[in-house]
Amino acid sequence: MILSNKKQHADEALEALKDFAPGGKDVSSIVSWEHCDLSSLKTTDSVAKSLAKSLKQLDALILNAGLGVGKFWLTEDGLDAHMQVNHFSQMHLALTLLPLLQKTPRSRLVAQASDMHQTAPSDVKYASIDEFKSDIGPTYLYGRSKLANILFIRALHRRMLKGELGFNKGTPTVFVNATHPGGVSTDQPKQAEEAYGTLGIIGVAMTRPFMKDPISQGCRSILFASTSEEIVDKGINGEYIVPDKKVTEPNSYARDDEMGDRLWKLSLDILQQKLGKLDYGYELA
Repeated sequence: MILSNKKQHADEALEALKDFAPGGKDVSSIVSWEHCDLSSLKTTDSVAKSLAKSLKQLDALILNAGLGVGKFWLTEDGLDAHMQVNHFSQMHLALTLLPLLQKTPRSRLVAQASDMHQTAPSDVKYASIDEFKSDIGPTYLYGRSKLANILFIRALHRRMLKGELGFNKGTPTVFVNATHPGGVSTDQPKQAEEAYGTLGIIGVAMTRPFMKDPISQGCRSILFASTSEEIVDKGINGEYIVPDKKVTEPNSYARDDEMGDRLWKLSLDILQQKLGKLDYGYELA
């Protein structure tokens, strides 16, 4: 199943999948699309709850949606769109579907982060909702949200190990990791062009020749994390994976567990403030 705000993106994905299906078979009969606007917490909540009720198992949840280096704008929830689309909404989707992942043996949860997490501003705190109501610049906005992706995965993994969130203490049954796709040629650079004007156009033009194809190369890290048996066999969990199938350390901010716990708490506070009482089917920690 594909969740996206634009059906065009789902149609493009289905068309590309023909190259990997036996005989170039049309996969639209087995892969469905559902509209999900992550810039609306209400819409995300509705979709997440619907899936939680209709699905019987969930082998992998891939959190791959996101805004790139682009202009600042506030969502209908009054939050920086980068943080909401790239983190808050996807965290809510993940926590809502976590019980399904727990019921499915060897399941995976993967967040598409980026080495751009290193561009997050040095004064990032994740201490107050007010941090997400003002413009800090396109690169900082994106970097802060990508840092949040890694901190979320690490915070989730720590809670799994402690036996929280409905898990049994000990060996986790869900494999959660963050990934970096590498430089990929998608439509996200258009956001940078809009945000930076002439400088953005020049910068994108200079880097485009070095960008990878998103289908054959850009998905390798996230496919490895979500499908490879190596993840289970080697116990790769709570890690940051970069091309090609390499487990590495993110920067010091992404390894700051105290910051990760602040982000976790603040995210839950914001979700509850915007959506009301959170009932994921397990006790929050």
